[in-house]
Amino acid sequence: MSYTTISDLPQPTSELQFSDVAVTHGLVVPMRDGTDLRLDLLRPRTDGPHPVVLIRTPYDKVVQRELPEGTKRGLPYDHDFMHSLVRRGYILAIQDVRGRFNSDGYWHPYVHEQDDGHDTVEWIVRQPWCDGNIGMVGRSYVGFTQWAAAVTTPRGLKAIVPIGAQSDLFVCGFPIYNGVFNLPMGELAVTMGHRSFQIVDFMNNVLTTSHDYFETLPIAEMMQEIGTETPSWWTEMMSHPTRDHYWRRGSYAEALNNVSVPALNVSGWYDPTFYGALENFGQVRTHGATGDARDGQRLVMGPWGHWANASAATGPIDFGPGAVIGLNGYVIRFLDRWLKGEANGVDNDDRVHVFVMGANEWWAASDWPLPQTRYVRFYLHSGGNANGDEGDGSISLEAPGAEPHDSFAYDPLDPVRGSWSMHEGPIDDRAISDRRDVLSYTSEPLKQPLDVVGPLSCTLHAASSARDTDWHIRLVDVHPSGYAQFLAHGMLRARFRQSFEHPKFLEPGRPEVFELDLGATANRFLPGHRIRLEIMSSWYPRYDRNLNSGAENPFRDSTPIVAQQTILHNDARPSSVLLPVV
Repeated sequence: MSYTTISDLPQPTSELQFSDVAVTHGLVVPMRDGTDLRLDLLRPRTDGPHPVVLIRTPYDKVVQRELPEGTKRGLPYDHDFMHSLVRRGYILAIQDVRGRFNSDGYWHPYVHEQDDGHDTVEWIVRQPWCDGNIGMVGRSYVGFTQWAAAVTTPRGLKAIVPIGAQSDLFVCGFPIYNGVFNLPMGELAVTMGHRSFQIVDFMNNVLTTSHDYFETLPIAEMMQEIGTETPSWWTEMMSHPTRDHYWRRGSYAEALNNVSVPALNVSGWYDPTFYGALENFGQVRTHGATGDARDGQRLVMGPWGHWANASAATGPIDFGPGAVIGLNGYVIRFLDRWLKGEANGVDNDDRVHVFVMGANEWWAASDWPLPQTRYVRFYLHSGGNANGDEGDGSISLEAPGAEPHDSFAYDPLDPVRGSWSMHEGPIDDRAISDRRDVLSYTSEPLKQPLDVVGPLSCTLHAASSARDTDWHIRLVDVHPSGYAQFLAHGMLRARFRQSFEHPKFLEPGRPEVFELDLGATANRFLPGHRIRLEIMSSWYPRYDRNLNSGAENPFRDSTPIVAQQTILHNDARPSSVLLPVV
């Protein structure tokens, strides 16, 4: 099978003709500590054994469960894709992770997935219905469970397809991004804190209409505020404000060099966990344990939010008919290659496919970052009044000379309010542009297209009156209409500027240099568009507020202090952003 671009990939078709699949419920899979997990099978009505595709999920393995009218599932399943797999001769195995729904034990997010994933794969490969070849697929937490299993190298695991998976739990976006806590983790604790979803009426009538509990201070007491039982894992999570053993034991980031299998990494530029796909791809591509793992890494990045490939429109912008691809067909080709050994051309595919917004087209490349990338530094300038988009902040290739600094007051009780959603997409940042606590640096209108495709970083020279504070930086594409299209968002809790393991508080008023990772993007700034960099100290309620008090544990802090923030951009301290230009 060949195709011109990834947008031309066909949807899967059935090879085996039969009216239904055989379903087996509740197989018991014993873990090494004696805990029993339950697993369902969807099997073809043909003689076996067969290759197996495993899904390990906290979202309910019973994909056709009858639910009360109006009930919202935690994660939609693609039934057509699942049945396509079975019709092509795969057994689909779906397991409730430890402590969720029908599986025994206690669910502590992330902590048990390496051992339990390993034990589950090893159990499956011993079953007479398995032909010795196992793959894993799924999105969000189900993507996490795949990498968790892969780093333990269980027998029989041949390939994984993680969609929207993070990497390091303290650095790569969820639950924590560079030390800043992602408040939707609190929603996870409310809705999924125990064996199954909480009371249906509570979910539908409260959680879908209000997130007032995000206002709780300290955030550790969020559950008490709304009157639901606090999961013990939330209490433990709130007791570890640095990247210590707690976060390491649940993360696989430091073990990616163990991975011996190919992976099809999929995410979207507006997925809050998207940096995990880039990081995991790069680490295994460079340091994977086998040639198949290194050469078999594939990366697909679309203009999507957390629900990859769901729609051509992400938020308010429609990226055109090519934005939705035959992703299921690509996944099946990938699995056919590595679980069935089919010579279907996957080995010769470009390793990387990225959708470039603005151009609204897919680009193919041999690696990430794209080999032809050059990095161009844009410098911040102002006359001392960059506050809001009506200020005098600018950004250009010219290095600064003697320039006054910019300043703003950050009040944790009056934070910059953006979307709380994990699916906010390319929202219009004009909604925050009139705030005095948002600094805005905007280029002149571009005369030629500028393709910015790759990782983003910012060097910020700044000072604060507080012992600790947060820096949030957003890259924006300003359209001629004034629409300020959000592209990328980076942040850093100041105490972690040197180490996530060993925080160091600020000396109030003393300028320091902060190196911020802004993630990545793929965007064509069209002629007439302008590049904008926004600097603030909060983006709430998506991320928790730094109360500026310098408390040892900010998760248990309830003492807000207003901080006076200073941004410097002169010849001695040239604040800048580094853009990857292709």
